Amino acid sequence: MSDDTLPRWIASTLEIKEGRDPLGLQTTTQDRLMPLLLPGVLELSIRARYFSFHAFLLDEYRRRRLAPDNRSLSEFIKHREWEFGLAVLSCPNGCGSVPVGADRLRPLMARTSPPYERGESVKSPLGGYGLYYRSPLAEFGVVARAGTFLGDVPLTVDVLTDGERALRVAAGFRSAVEGTEYYQRWMLSTDPLPADVLRDYAQVACLCRLPHFADERDAVHDALFGSDAASTVMTPAPGISLSTGDDTSEALLEDSGGAIVQRRRSFAHYLSILDADPKVVDEESAYREALWSPADPQSDGEALVAGQWSALIAKDVWQDAICSVWSQFCSAGLAKDRALGRGLTWAETEELARGFVSGPPNLDPAMATADLADQLAEDRITFGQNVRPVQLSLEALRRWTVSTDTATSGLATALELNRRAAEKHGHGWTLASGVRSAWQPSLASVREALQSHVAGGAMVSDTMWWLVERFVLQTHERIAYSKLPEFTFRFRWEEGLLRFFDLGVGRFPLASIRMRSFGLLSQDLGLWERSTGGGAGLTEHGRSFIAEALA
Repeated sequence: MSDDTLPRWIASTLEIKEGRDPLGLQTTTQDRLMPLLLPGVLELSIRARYFSFHAFLLDEYRRRRLAPDNRSLSEFIKHREWEFGLAVLSCPNGCGSVPVGADRLRPLMARTSPPYERGESVKSPLGGYGLYYRSPLAEFGVVARAGTFLGDVPLTVDVLTDGERALRVAAGFRSAVEGTEYYQRWMLSTDPLPADVLRDYAQVACLCRLPHFADERDAVHDALFGSDAASTVMTPAPGISLSTGDDTSEALLEDSGGAIVQRRRSFAHYLSILDADPKVVDEESAYREALWSPADPQSDGEALVAGQWSALIAKDVWQDAICSVWSQFCSAGLAKDRALGRGLTWAETEELARGFVSGPPNLDPAMATADLADQLAEDRITFGQNVRPVQLSLEALRRWTVSTDTATSGLATALELNRRAAEKHGHGWTLASGVRSAWQPSLASVREALQSHVAGGAMVSDTMWWLVERFVLQTHERIAYSKLPEFTFRFRWEEGLLRFFDLGVGRFPLASIRMRSFGLLSQDLGLWERSTGGGAGLTEHGRSFIAEALA
């Protein structure tokens, strides 16, 4: 039957996708650990002035008595974000700031001359506010979202809370812009925006200008790190709990002193590693290594938060180690499937995995895994190009297995990580390393299982198969079946054979751990600054913040 004769209402119910997190390891970071270690700060909530800008918009919406529903609010916000983005890209200081909606605004400004037409920032409901800043502002207690109960009545539109911090942060932005022609005449008009109006607006409103408005900057600082003495009690709309009931997630935040204390300590810890190594601002490898091996803590609070972030780094090293196993298993399995013209039996699958010991680097399949671990620890083994794992920093070790991308490099990395992790102690480490996801065990559970396996006398080929069976085979199928009707299988059992699918057999990335958020937000708040040579250094304000938060 040709396509022309098919009923037009028939559509495929199976959507084939590669899937971004085929082993569920990213979700441990982004859905479990990051909300606990840095509550309220998203990966893309990166510029401090957007907090005051959006608080100002909500306050303006209320003052102007516009329609009390989020659909109307969404239109209002997206138009104001568009105009604000045009101003930021017109900044007379040439700061290079990137506003929400820049991908749509830059082509407009390149192909047309001012005055610029009106538009909307992004297509999502509530614009960039809804995507990047709504959740943080609610977490900070500055915004009450639609659906929040004020007494017995749910709000129909997002509003500022009645706390002092919310009113201050909105007033701060208003104070900066209320003298501009944009605010007085153009803000709610529909006429195209002249270039001089945008430049005048940018001169005081651009993202780069927050440090020049001390009262507004202090208000934003207090929004992130302060609390109100009293405010109207609002009950959040029902949400989804991320706790699985068998890990340390709830205890981690509770024992840290709550979200505000945790957020303050995490930012202060970032500033302390920046002080020790300014490269953490710009280089992810430096950032990761500094979080793994910070300077000796000066207080119990600092030790607690340092241990938490070290555990996050260790979890990511484990992820890249098992990703190397995954990568070789998928590519070798697909090649074997094609060569045979069918899937693999269980025995053939095991034989395939055990054969990974050939590397590179090549390992003796009959060597006891415990002996391999000892040789690694005692620096008695060298891999190709003079790679001696014990002499590498943990970050360099992670990058080695990523570049080598083989199961044996993953095994060596996992064994060396386990050895180094045994030297970590403290309540923060214990709690964060005990956080698991719905799909993956915690780092603490992985280490316990690995130690038990090795102590049982396993040989290297046994351990290779154990890694594949336990952390790759079982996990991926469960995740892929949970995503149906999206087809994300790299492999699955069909009629007793393991069939492989070419949906991207390579590595999957690590989840973000807030390097940009830390850097840009703390710089905007005046906690560190760049020198004329481009280096980063703490300000006195930053040093005071560290002393207070980590006391």
